[in-house]
Amino acid sequence: MPTLYAEIDINAPQSVVWDALIRKDQWRYWNTFLYDCDPGLPLARGNEIFLSMQRLEGDEETEFQPVITMLRSPYMMRWVSTIPGLRSEHVFELRENVPGRTHYLHREHFSGILSKVFLPFIRHDERQGLRRMAQQLKMHVENTVLGNPAERSSGYSHDSNRPYPERGYDDRGYRDRSYDPNYDPNYGSNYGQNYDRPPSGYDDYPRDYGRDYDGRTDRSGRADGPRRRR
Repeated sequence: MPTLYAEIDINAPQSVVWDALIRKDQWRYWNTFLYDCDPGLPLARGNEIFLSMQRLEGDEETEFQPVITMLRSPYMMRWVSTIPGLRSEHVFELRENVPGRTHYLHREHFSGILSKVFLPFIRHDERQGLRRMAQQLKMHVENTVLGNPAERSSGYSHDSNRPYPERGYDDRGYRDRSYDPNYDPNYGSNYGQNYDRPPSGYDDYPRDYGRDYDGRTDRSGRADGPRRRR
């Protein structure tokens, strides 16, 4: 299965990183890869949410509507988006290997007969987006959340020194709506079930997740992606 991935160590407890990751209505303040188009759609297993993706900063955004397939606090979140012939699954995993230091892993799996058609065009930019989000999550948690307890408690993270612009809902035609992080707490007690590896550590995974599906390291063309909603 073709897979792209990004990983990074964040100097923060796992619970703090998880809280920042699942506050999708706050992504607009720090995340330039994924954007929450409708904060009124809560993260909960089985829910469809409305997101957009910007593979390269300043590039045109691709909108998509994935379904949350797993949400296990504070370990893992998965969602799946599909179009005829192509399936994409994002997997976010957190592991506090030592106290106060969390390993973040974001993988994207592709499958379907069209994956070999689209991936040569998007894999380079997609991988850069995954890595950019990992770095920005680290900056947000370490510099803003832990650096400002008031912002940590409120969930807001306004930082005028960020090197990227803040994106607002009003600019896109969406209104701010109250956000209910209605993720299912029961999944935390079932951690380890329906899980594609033993929950002992990341080292159980083969280390080829970062390789492109065809072994190449560069791209030969560009495309906006397999799905663009109007």
